[in-house]
Amino acid sequence: MRTIIASILFCLPLMIAAQTDWEKPQTDNTPQTPVKSVNSTEYKYAKYLEGAVPMKNGEVVWDATFENGKSASENYDIMLKFLTNMTKEEEQTQESCVTLVSPNDKKIVAHYVEWLLFSNKLLSLDRTEMQYVVECDCYDKKVYVKIFRIRYHYEENRKGGERFQAETWITDKYALNKKKTKLAKYSGKFRRCTVDRMEEILQKINNEVTR
Repeated sequence: MRTIIASILFCLPLMIAAQTDWEKPQTDNTPQTPVKSVNSTEYKYAKYLEGAVPMKNGEVVWDATFENGKSASENYDIMLKFLTNMTKEEEQTQESCVTLVSPNDKKIVAHYVEWLLFSNKLLSLDRTEMQYVVECDCYDKKVYVKIFRIRYHYEENRKGGERFQAETWITDKYALNKKKTKLAKYSGKFRRCTVDRMEEILQKINNEVTR
């Protein structure tokens, strides 16, 4: 009797399956593509986030050493010409000039006051006056350049405007949000355009001394 009951229970699922449309579901083992989350690397201005503005001893400084096969005198002549020509560029003001030279030590100091453009739309020009110093040391087979003392004079026509120092305006602390994932709404444009301008200057110098 027990054998008969066991046989019936064993065959019952097969009988039910034969009398219905039930079937075993197919398993898809294809890996699911994870939902992609937005992170800082996808941010429009990601290159300007944490670390984009270099600091040395509490001061915002862009510097670089460019190596070549030229003598110190040749490098000095190249850089003096370059820095002098730079004072005559369209965005420079009359205050831009080469302030000090030392032919013996092969050192040059130049001071620039230029217009840094944020946007230029119909009936709307947004820009700031930016000041900075460039120091250049020329050696045999290399040139060292340092850009520092960066200052801004913004909206100078509105009751004297606003004045900012790079150290308290475009650094990570002041020009990024607390999570350092986005540029600050106001000072962020100063940071972004300054980074672009400093990189442009250094790239031009590199092209000049290594040609």
